[in-house]
Amino acid sequence: MTAVVASVLVVLFGPVLQAAVVSGLPLPGGGPDIVLIAVIALAPVLRPGAGALLGFAAGLAADIAPPADHTIGRLALVLCLAGWVCARAGADGTAGRRAAVAAAVALAATLAGGVLAALLDGTPWRAALAPGAIAWTTGLAALVSAVLAVLPRRRTFGRVPRSRDARPGRRRLA
Repeated sequence: MTAVVASVLVVLFGPVLQAAVVSGLPLPGGGPDIVLIAVIALAPVLRPGAGALLGFAAGLAADIAPPADHTIGRLALVLCLAGWVCARAGADGTAGRRAAVAAAVALAATLAGGVLAALLDGTPWRAALAPGAIAWTTGLAALVSAVLAVLPRRRTFGRVPRSRDARPGRRRLA
């Protein structure tokens, strides 16, 4: 249930935060892609289909969020693939493994998004593949994924924990 609520929050507020706050920050080389970072950080706790759906929905929301000056569907495709790959990697790895997967996926997704922007929209290559934006996105995705991997998780999703005083062979009612 927590993953569903977090997914809805990412889809609803990620593009708003990107457009309203991050785009206005005077960061060297460009700003990070907050929506991509959120999808990469959240996808490992989901199944691959749900990770892809989260990425697609967040990417489509980012595609239509103002200023929508690019081809609709470009970010949806890239984030869909990023969510699927991160969900396939799983959440059972160590913090270092999750950070490495997150950094690799963030780098690949940022480069793919830049290439698609240059090819489909005519964006200049220097602007589409800004080194600062790539570095910010890759570094923050690795950091956020490592922090989330260290946090304790509930491991009894949908299972009822067994009582300590229950004897084997006896069923406890209610």
